[in-house]
Amino acid sequence: MKNTFLKTIGTAMAFLMLTVFAQISVSAQDDSTQPKTDDQTQEDLNWGHNNARRLEGVWNLQVTRINCTTGAVIATFPAMHVYRRGGTMDDFGAQNSPTLRGPGYGIWNHESGRNFSLSFQFFRFNADGTLAGRNVARQQNQLSYDGNSLTQTSIAQALDVNGNVLGTNCANATGIRFE
Repeated sequence: MKNTFLKTIGTAMAFLMLTVFAQISVSAQDDSTQPKTDDQTQEDLNWGHNNARRLEGVWNLQVTRINCTTGAVIATFPAMHVYRRGGTMDDFGAQNSPTLRGPGYGIWNHESGRNFSLSFQFFRFNADGTLAGRNVARQQNQLSYDGNSLTQTSIAQALDVNGNVLGTNCANATGIRFE
């Protein structure tokens, strides 16, 4: 009985260790509508882990907020992103007054090739200065082949102070590296 119990515990622990420490490979899709040349395909393959840091730095963005259903343009405004080594990032958009919107803080991750995912949040305020809630954005970045420009798609939720979803916002952006 004791032997059977120890074997069961050992098997469970081995399975748990395998599950916890196994690496899972996930591949992001390149949403480019243009067919790639052989050189572009090879360049994507060569990017690898060493180039994941190419997103790091300061980026000037031109954001176009769109209707998530129809794609109609709602507003266009500048924004800035700072991507730091280690996977953290800062966001600041100029669509609203700084009295109505705080800076955004979040995380970024290299997915594969020239593709990166990021998430950030910022607080929103009422005109009287009281907290209105926060926005949480989830974005996908794709760097250009030279690493000096990017395209971005975004979906964000506006939440009230209790975390209830007030609405969903979508946007596209283009960016250039600030140097």
